[in-house]
Amino acid sequence: MKKSLLALALISAFSGAAFAQSSVTVYGIVDAGFQSLDNGAVAGKVSRLQSGQESGSRLGFKGTEDLGGGLKANFVLEMGLNVDDGTSGQGGKAFGRRSLVGLSGDFGSVDLGRDKTPTFKFFDNFDPYASGYINNGSGLSNNTLYFVGGDTANTAGASNGRITNAVLYSTPGNLNGFSALVGYGMGEVAGDTSAGRSLGLNLRYTASGLDVGYSFTKDNQQAVVGGPIVGKKANTVAATYDFGFVKPVVIYQKVEDDKAVSALDKKVFTLGATVPVDASSKVIATFTKVKDSTRINTTTTDTVGDAKQFALGYQYALSKRTDLYAAYARLTQDANSKTLASVNGADVKELTFGVRHQF
Repeated sequence: MKKSLLALALISAFSGAAFAQSSVTVYGIVDAGFQSLDNGAVAGKVSRLQSGQESGSRLGFKGTEDLGGGLKANFVLEMGLNVDDGTSGQGGKAFGRRSLVGLSGDFGSVDLGRDKTPTFKFFDNFDPYASGYINNGSGLSNNTLYFVGGDTANTAGASNGRITNAVLYSTPGNLNGFSALVGYGMGEVAGDTSAGRSLGLNLRYTASGLDVGYSFTKDNQQAVVGGPIVGKKANTVAATYDFGFVKPVVIYQKVEDDKAVSALDKKVFTLGATVPVDASSKVIATFTKVKDSTRINTTTTDTVGDAKQFALGYQYALSKRTDLYAAYARLTQDANSKTLASVNGADVKELTFGVRHQF
């Protein structure tokens, strides 16, 4: 009897130790609010309840297992949710936001699966709106103002900021302020390793309020399997400095593609600032100019032209987990430009406000 009790105690002790080495966290964001959008559509302005304006609504599971010797196994499964109607986000994918498994240690981390592209993560860090508030809840990084790449295989022009079938590597966090992120998304097209492929690289340095970075992305897009491959690439730089009473930011991107005729030639510039009002609230303001020198067609030298957007946002924290937000954005553009608009040359006006809860 004593031996049986001793064996049971030992089993329980080892079992408890094993569980102590692993952890699983359930987390999420529930965000919903009002949007009034006038993008020049013939039907006129639309007013609606929208999900995920400040941050995309989501439900996630993440876990870590300590394998010993500094090595850990990690996983993330994160699904998008539309709070306004209860449907799944990201086109109905079960875990369309993130689905990753990998290893981490002194070497950094290697993850396999689906995640945001490196350039999208770059904007999460430098966009004053943290990729939210305006432009249908996409901030500056909505693939219309700025190109962030992702999801390219056989879907020319349909990038949505996530890289699939991917291998991602992040440097460890002990490099004296320097960090890097590399992403490679496999196109998985039979007989052609280049078709549908996505590449991304982030380089960043942070120290004493200063934060500067560079991002590169290139997607090899195909309209149909076997069709011509058009590589679309972007180089982005950004810098910000936190003075305490104000945090200004500058972002610049140049976007090109591999077309022989009427090749894409677009430059985007943003000047913005975040101003803390008090411990619970902040004001955000940005001015963005898009200069699109792409020729309209092969028979004319006319170009797409310019677009300019001014945006103003506000956040008030009710607690560490719950906040209220509001934002207004107005965009004007040249006659041939169609940035964020339903028809060429139309002005775009958007008002949003809502509530976000994180858990």
